[in-house]
Amino acid sequence: MWVQGTMRVAIDARMIKPGSMHGIARYVYELIRGISAREKNFDYVVLVNGDSPLKSEIWPDFIRFVEVDSAWISFREQFEIPQVLKEHRIDLFHAPSFVAPLFSPCKMIMTIHDLNHLVLPHFYTPFHQVYYRVFVKSCIARSTYILTVSQFSKQEIVRTLSLDPSKIFVTYNGVSDLYRPVSDPDTLNYVREIYELPDEFILCVSNNKPHKNVQQLVRAYCQSNVEIPLVLATPIDTALLRLAESFNKKHLIYFSKFIAEEHLPAVYSMTKLFVYPSTYEGFGLPPLEAMSCGAPVVVARSSSLPEVVGDYAIFADPYDYMDIARTLERGISDEDFRRKSRIGIAEHRKKFSWDVMTDQTLALYRSCLGTGPSPEPETFEVASGVVS
Repeated sequence: MWVQGTMRVAIDARMIKPGSMHGIARYVYELIRGISAREKNFDYVVLVNGDSPLKSEIWPDFIRFVEVDSAWISFREQFEIPQVLKEHRIDLFHAPSFVAPLFSPCKMIMTIHDLNHLVLPHFYTPFHQVYYRVFVKSCIARSTYILTVSQFSKQEIVRTLSLDPSKIFVTYNGVSDLYRPVSDPDTLNYVREIYELPDEFILCVSNNKPHKNVQQLVRAYCQSNVEIPLVLATPIDTALLRLAESFNKKHLIYFSKFIAEEHLPAVYSMTKLFVYPSTYEGFGLPPLEAMSCGAPVVVARSSSLPEVVGDYAIFADPYDYMDIARTLERGISDEDFRRKSRIGIAEHRKKFSWDVMTDQTLALYRSCLGTGPSPEPETFEVASGVVS
């Protein structure tokens, strides 16, 4: 039961859809879950679409779900969201992605995970480019605070948008306790059969957007001496198959269907090597999850990835396919690296906690609503344990 006079916070969770719990959706889910376990000072309105899987779970009384008709990333939301915020007498709106109303009847904070749409506009549709330039930049400027998920992204925001860095707070993503090494042979065999995985394989979990650099990875794999199959957890791409065929390696390229999150730890635990060649990431959660499951990891030396994986990965130049080829060969054959990459990872993963992220976000809510002190960005960075 809601208490009369209690301040209300609204959180946009429309990006959480059936079968989609990665990236921003994962961040929002973990935030709401964390709030449900600790925060009773405010009432919460969570904005969802009709098919949201959140509604099938049990939540405390101070969290309510309100269905809205407008899709995530649409012109319609610019009219509907302000109306909903006004109707429910919201005091603070948290836009946990780059989507926010241009006109808000209440205070607002935003989480900006990256600046892909501004830094790499040629990879996006004209609609998305206009949306980001017109709506998102204005909303960022109007927000009381900006949250972001890495020091790299903070620097990008300051550089690209000329914002005051004291307004921007780094709240790192976390690693779920689900991501631990899986050794039970029955579980491993069951998951292997579901996804028709080979006995040994290199794994890349990614979408197929250009900055994810999957084509460069396949080119590098074909140029390498590696004969272990490459499993791509991406949609089937006939162009990649033609590329592999030209090197007589088409039979070694596997396209996996969507891997359910409950099966990812087993898949990570089975892989001989996890590779993530992306050229631009605001955080890059898959390499951290793979490392937490004991997988040796190769990542691109770019954007936030060195910040996230620390000293526990091999780095490759994402723009040089021959360098990626060499790192694949080393990742498979260098037993000293493979052994050392597993030492200390348990301690490293503690630096990335969904609980810490939730606590930091709630501190910003309280500051915005005048029920808590104004935090300093530096205190967040120290608390995360990542920034020295």
